[in-house]
Parts: sequence; structure tokens; C-alpha cells
Amino acid sequence: MKFKIILIILIISLLSNVFLLYNLIDRSISLAYSGQSVDNYSNDLSLLTAVVKGELKGKDKKYIQQQLMGEGLNDSLLIKNNAMYLGNTEFIFNDGILIDVK
Repeated sequence: MKFKIILIILIISLLSNVFLLYNLIDRSISLAYSGQSVDNYSNDLSLLTAVVKGELKGKDKKYIQQQLMGEGLNDSLLIKNNAMYLGNTEFIFNDGILIDVK
């Protein structure tokens, strides 16, 4: 009887350890892929910000606003004083002229 109880406990312990090990490996792989995705996203965002900055720097606020609205981005566009936000991208203006994109 004791042998059966010990065997059952041993089997349950072994199965739970296998499950926990699988879970740990799965999370590690998922975390590695998500970290790589975030790095790729950050690099792409930096490149796109540089391109937008190069294309639109020196343009006036009204022109940029019309261009963004013409692309159907009204819902994502927020305008405050000397800044315009498209999602998390900030367009900084001085006297109505674009000076920086962050």
C-alpha cells in the first residue's frame, strides 16, 4: 500500500515537473521572439521618423495637417499648441513651421 502511494506521488511530481519545465521553455521562447519584435519595431519607427522628418521639415502646420487628414488619419491626429501628434509620433512646430519629429 505504501509503495502505491509513493509511486502515485512520484508520478504526480514527475508530471508536474515536466509541465513546469515545458511552461518555462515556452515562455522563454515567446519572450525572445517578442523582444526581437520590439527591437524590429523600434528600428522601423526610427527609420520612418527620419524619413518623415526629412520630407516634411520646413513645411507649415496646415499643409501637414491636410496631408495627414487626406490619408484618413483624422482619428489618430491630435493637435495641441505647437505640436501635432499622430499616435505616439510628435510633430513639433515653431511659428507654424515643422522643426522636429519625435
